[in-house]
Amino acid sequence: MITKLSRMTAAAFLAAALPLFTACSSMDSSKEQPGAVVVETVQLTGTVKAVDQRNRTVTVAGRNGKRATYKVGKEAINFDRVKVGDRVNVTLTEALAVFLRPQGTPPSIGEGAAVALAPKGAMPGGVVATTTEVTARVVTVDVASQHVTLELPDGSKRTVSVNPRIDLTQVAPGSAVTVQVADALAISVARP
Repeated sequence: MITKLSRMTAAAFLAAALPLFTACSSMDSSKEQPGAVVVETVQLTGTVKAVDQRNRTVTVAGRNGKRATYKVGKEAINFDRVKVGDRVNVTLTEALAVFLRPQGTPPSIGEGAAVALAPKGAMPGGVVATTTEVTARVVTVDVASQHVTLELPDGSKRTVSVNPRIDLTQVAPGSAVTVQVADALAISVARP
């Protein structure tokens, strides 16, 4: 079931991502479908400073010394192996792709997720990956003001500004704009 938050997130993705067509030099439909891809990866490392097994919390200090305490859910089956002094490594990667689809592609939204945890008895760790894809239909194109009105999957309409470097004369009502977002979070705990 798609939540209201997911629909709001999807609308925000579309509104924020449409200007990413800046990676395209033209919108010539005789060539590949135009679009753009942005990938960002952030890596963080911290040291465990405190562990409360009963309340399932862990306090981690970053390289700058700043501390943060986190509540750890019961699904973290190896939490009992976390000790003061352990190193916590976190890698977060987000990829965002925006592209046009053929005219007549209906508005849609889709989500998926996968989780992989370290086996029982191993050092704690795991990977969580999520994907979201939203397709909106182009309702109107205002070339002079560089605005496009989109029909979202829930039937609502939203007008967005498009980067001036994008040739909107090649975008027609009925075209579809798709935004794909993929996030992956990997966490591992290791002895120093």
